[in-house]
Amino acid sequence: MNFDLKDIFYSKQGIIFDCDGVIINSKEANIKFYNLILEGLGLSKMDKEQEDYVHSHTVSESIKYIVPQEMVEKAFEIGKGISYTEVIDLIELEDGLIDFLNILKKKGKRCAINTNRTNTMLLILSKYGLESYFDPVVTAWTIKNPKPHPESVFFILKKWGLLPKDVLFIGDSEVDELTAKNVPVDFVAYKNNSLKGLANISNYNSLV
Repeated sequence: MNFDLKDIFYSKQGIIFDCDGVIINSKEANIKFYNLILEGLGLSKMDKEQEDYVHSHTVSESIKYIVPQEMVEKAFEIGKGISYTEVIDLIELEDGLIDFLNILKKKGKRCAINTNRTNTMLLILSKYGLESYFDPVVTAWTIKNPKPHPESVFFILKKWGLLPKDVLFIGDSEVDELTAKNVPVDFVAYKNNSLKGLANISNYNSLV
């Protein structure tokens, strides 16, 4: 099984990674960030469904989802006033990630990030020393239509000069799975057995 799993990845010329839940464990940081916004509005903390939603959607989509319509504008103002440094220490790198990235680099594989994050992505890359591993880094600000629209993947393919068959997309949410289907490109699910893909992995140690 390990051989087959490795072959799925190493037979490709490029690997596209989602960020949250795939490169980093950021759920607690995201929960704290959005709960700070709700606290500033005098609202209750998010429920489980809302926590799951904000984990895989853009800031704009998330705020509109968790905040009453009449408070959205104020919520954006509060969010702009919250420095992500207040929550970044809650973020952890996924198990085995660096070793896996180093192997991909040695094999000459290309790696990209495809995330619905916006201005916080570069801060995370810098803090955890990940800048040299990923090019391009596609955020919701890079393209007009964020995931699950396929524009982000086509942006990466054009940058690399590769075809959909040459790459693999690894993600942990229905948004990621749908993004891959919309291209289409091969998909591997990360820590989410409800998703359908070529495989489902729980860490990167099995790939090194």
